[in-house]
Amino acid sequence: MAFKILVAILLFFSVSHGDFLALNIVEKEEPPPNFVYGTHYAGRLFADGIDNFIGLNTHLRINRNWAIGAKAELDFSRSGFMAGAFGHYLPVGELFKESAENFVHFGLAYIKIEENGSPLFSIGYGRDMLPWKKSPFGFRMLCRLDYAPVQHVFSRSSEGIFGINMTTLANIAFAVEVGVFGY
Repeated sequence: MAFKILVAILLFFSVSHGDFLALNIVEKEEPPPNFVYGTHYAGRLFADGIDNFIGLNTHLRINRNWAIGAKAELDFSRSGFMAGAFGHYLPVGELFKESAENFVHFGLAYIKIEENGSPLFSIGYGRDMLPWKKSPFGFRMLCRLDYAPVQHVFSRSSEGIFGINMTTLANIAFAVEVGVFGY
């Protein structure tokens, strides 16, 4: 009889206070990872065509809202490469809490496509995403504008309508970068 009364009292408390038997555990907020490394594909659209780059990158978080890093890319559409440094401004700085984090990209690099080379300035907007909470890896998407001050770096030769060789020149390229990172 005493057991039935005890069960009735516990049932009453659990119905009236929904979390009576639950443990109120507050999850510890972890800071975002300090050192991140990864690989990426970058499609660079310029002069009415696209060049395909594959590369490696790494970045080090200076504080909650700023990160600096380096990247190297190899052009496998034509002979060429790109190497440089970048900075990311991360307004929120909470990758683990939200499972995603937006950033603004500022970059300075050197690019060489075939025999032409130039410094490269870039600005863009991107997002780091985790597939699940506290995942050991994530995905990165970045869209940016690249500007090369030296002419003829972004050029593409083609045969025109009447068989005349034409060269299209550009100083600005639009790049879309998709990658995987770990920490």
